[in-house]
Amino acid sequence: MGRKKFGPQSGPWPDDGWRGWWGEEPPFRTPCFVLTHHPREPMEFDNGTSFQFIDASPAEALAEATAAADGLNVRIGGGPSTVRQFLSAGLIDFLHIVIVPVALGRGVSLWEGLDGVEKDFAIESLTTASGLTHQLWNRRG
Repeated sequence: MGRKKFGPQSGPWPDDGWRGWWGEEPPFRTPCFVLTHHPREPMEFDNGTSFQFIDASPAEALAEATAAADGLNVRIGGGPSTVRQFLSAGLIDFLHIVIVPVALGRGVSLWEGLDGVEKDFAIESLTTASGLTHQLWNRRG
């Protein structure tokens, strides 16, 4: 995951006791790798979640996560800047995007600099009664 998915800080880590948006019960129950330019000591939680803070390329981070997964799937979590880096490097096989109808022009674009990436995927879209659209991207070949 990207650093902003873990918390609101940027730059060097403050000594404020922050342990993530989820407090003492993060929902992951698995090792998580947080991409940051400011590594810090790992955090472990009683429910099996651990956070490793690494300064690594997407390929290096994926290699570490794959080793930790011991044969299980690896998931890439947002935000959009992190997912964009993995897409750009060709490291995502399946992508589930939920499109929420909001005014455009806010936030960080997932697609900036990824012109033509869609040609590498078979894309299925499903719209729900609530107005959400789920896109399922499966890498071709």
